[in-house]
Amino acid sequence: MLLSVVCTTLAATLPFNASAASPQVQLTSETNLTLAQYRRNDRQFSVYYRNRGAQQWNLENTYANRQQAQRAARRLERRGYNTYVQLSREVGRRYG
Repeated sequence: MLLSVVCTTLAATLPFNASAASPQVQLTSETNLTLAQYRRNDRQFSVYYRNRGAQQWNLENTYANRQQAQRAARRLERRGYNTYVQLSREVGRRYG
């Protein structure tokens, strides 16, 4: 009960500014480039492998660079494994 009284009093005393116009956000080419670079750095590539004829895929490793992931997949293929590289953007996502 006391908590609700305190919250109501606090909410009533806070200044409130209502604005009918929404704030304008201008995206420049520099901002767009920064967003693109951030999203590019947010990607991870997972390399999966399995024995030929097996059904279960095993995670070998994750890489920040597609070329490194493909190099690891080729190395596993030379050893006789089936491989695939999967792009994962959900890991570490900090923007909405």
